[in-house]
Amino acid sequence: MLNIKKIFKKDVSEEDAANWETYCKKTWSEAKVLIGLPNTGTYDDMPGDSPFKSFIKLAMFIASNLESTKWEIRTVPRMVTHEARNALAKMAIDEGFTHLMMIDSDHVFDKDIVHTLLLYKRPVVGVRAYRRTSPHYPCIFVKDPKLEETEAMTFVDACNMGLMVTDAVGFGAILISTEVLKKMTYPYFYFSKTGEDFNFCRDARELGFKIYVDTDIEIGHVTSRVIRRADYTSQENNGEIRQYSKDMVKLIKKEKGNENINYAKIKK
Repeated sequence: MLNIKKIFKKDVSEEDAANWETYCKKTWSEAKVLIGLPNTGTYDDMPGDSPFKSFIKLAMFIASNLESTKWEIRTVPRMVTHEARNALAKMAIDEGFTHLMMIDSDHVFDKDIVHTLLLYKRPVVGVRAYRRTSPHYPCIFVKDPKLEETEAMTFVDACNMGLMVTDAVGFGAILISTEVLKKMTYPYFYFSKTGEDFNFCRDARELGFKIYVDTDIEIGHVTSRVIRRADYTSQENNGEIRQYSKDMVKLIKKEKGNENINYAKIKK
């Protein structure tokens, strides 16, 4: 079983909370997940953690759990990222998958990431990652009320604060219910002034869906090394991190209640 201490049991009934292992197995067995790798061709190995090792461990973990044996892992022919995401989304809808989990090939992650995110039963759930190139700020964003969304968002230093609602999250690893995709129009992913992840989050929000991020899960962003929180905090301490504007926007407080979010940790 997974370590489920960080999953909010209060979101389920008292009966499910009392029978947590049964609840987890039922959630996983009822899901049919397509794990899509939209960046085919760049799964190079390296000493220590590597995307290649992460994907192998993920595949072995999925195959070793009876509840996830009907899930599938697929790649697509090499193409630009937003087109690859669209191809995977279309597969997920057309073939009756309940969820699409996309993991980019330049990340390292824990083998149980899909199982964990499913337990939240949320429409869109991302995780915490840091920008690959300098400055290495966290890829968790909220709208700046003084600027157009296509002009700028403000990143939020949200770490180990549990599940939170945000305005946009980087798509290094993202779990999307196909019910969200079915209510959107094709193409689901596209570039404009902002990337396909920002555009998707905006379109999903406009349809009434909330964007969640599990700030307890960190994935490493790979360059010649693995970029993690220590790289961000080092740059922040050296004065190398700058917001897009002087105003820090507080995270949306509609979910989970304020007692579960330490807003004092959000730097202003």
